[in-house]
Amino acid sequence: MLPIVIGSVTEFSGKSLVWLGMGLRLKADGFKVGFFKPLGALPTRVDNMLVDEDAVFLKTAIGEEASMESICPVVLTEELLTSALKGEVKIPQVRDKVLTTFSGLSRDRDVMLVHGLGKLSGGSLMGISELDFVNEVNARVVFTDRFENLLETLDGFMYAHKILGDRLIGVVFNLVPQGKQKYIKNVVSPYLKSKGVDTLGIIQKDPVIGALPVREMVKALKGEVLCCEDKLDELVEHFMVGAMNMESALRYFSRVSNKAVVTGGDRSDIQLAALETPTKCLILTGGFYPNDVILSRARETETPVVVVKKDTAWAVEVCEGLASHLQMWSKVKLPRLREVTEREIDFPLLYKKLGLSPKRPQ
Repeated sequence: MLPIVIGSVTEFSGKSLVWLGMGLRLKADGFKVGFFKPLGALPTRVDNMLVDEDAVFLKTAIGEEASMESICPVVLTEELLTSALKGEVKIPQVRDKVLTTFSGLSRDRDVMLVHGLGKLSGGSLMGISELDFVNEVNARVVFTDRFENLLETLDGFMYAHKILGDRLIGVVFNLVPQGKQKYIKNVVSPYLKSKGVDTLGIIQKDPVIGALPVREMVKALKGEVLCCEDKLDELVEHFMVGAMNMESALRYFSRVSNKAVVTGGDRSDIQLAALETPTKCLILTGGFYPNDVILSRARETETPVVVVKKDTAWAVEVCEGLASHLQMWSKVKLPRLREVTEREIDFPLLYKKLGLSPKRPQ
């Protein structure tokens, strides 16, 4: 069994994309793959049981056979953190639970893909840092980071190489803006190569992968869906706020497709303008309900209309927060995720570094 830890320099760097994309390719190549998160930072409840959101997604979207508690045995909550700070948590037991669960889950698996909490120091408070885990299970490591602060990213990659040595098999640049790929390929990657660090992937920003299903927005906004419930799995790539006159709104909205329009529930003119352009969802704020003309047109254009009680500024803030939360996967994104990772991760190099050969003919 080969453990591979996906770590990162900063938060929201795209670990989940690399974790899942690598897993899907390995499975397609005939390997029996296990997914594991030692510590989960995305608490949610399913059937009144505390679990991690990534574990829920793996269980429901790709049919992972392991239980959610096995995929992520320890879920970090504010209550657990407070208990740890007060000395009420027996830290050695947390460490033992993580390692024992991993050992059980890894039986009969060819590869175990492990989602790191973040930096190598992540998890120290709970008695098992990412580096501790790597050492305990003798894992190989892939580091990723978003292309935002290149100096911070390179410092992080070089520091990981210093600490991990040959256990760091390579790095992945994620969320790379259009036009920056050549710079990474021609300038940054050769520099890293000269220092003993291989670049395994350069993944561009992708509007579909970064998009949000309407259903997730409704859930976060605690909104009421008035029509077109069958369209809640549509993906929203952009958010636009309607707060102008109708003529200006038509010009404004027509520039962008695959969008959600957020506007006051009392602005029927803006609502109608949005429905006359390619719109995936209409979010009406302030607790106001639309008139029959708006609802009729929404049904004609198959556009879900969602009413939320709070104001427009709050709704926009919630939606933008979701958009920056890269763990928000959806089953409808899986084909695009496979396509992107197949194209932009160098799997032949990855397999060579890991000493793997596909079990199924390519």
